[in-house]
Amino acid sequence: MGEIKVDFNQLGQLADDLNSTATKVQGQLDELEQMLKPLIATWEGSAQEAYHQAQNEWDQSAERMREITAKMGAAVNVARESYQQGEQRNAGLFGG
Repeated sequence: MGEIKVDFNQLGQLADDLNSTATKVQGQLDELEQMLKPLIATWEGSAQEAYHQAQNEWDQSAERMREITAKMGAAVNVARESYQQGEQRNAGLFGG
């Protein structure tokens, strides 16, 4: 029979890290967009159109990344809670 060793604190930290990473990435993307605004404002015609289309695709990709990262963080939290409950049940079998 195999052995599984789980560190509840590390799982909690992983969930927190996933959530904070998504927030940091969004902050950096927002900062980059603000830096580019003056340059983008000078573009006209097809260059401006192409940029806005690409920006829309990047925004959609960033949103998908945030959603996936949030789901991963939630899944890690569920796993941590399940392992903790299992440990508590097992300890209860021995009167602990």
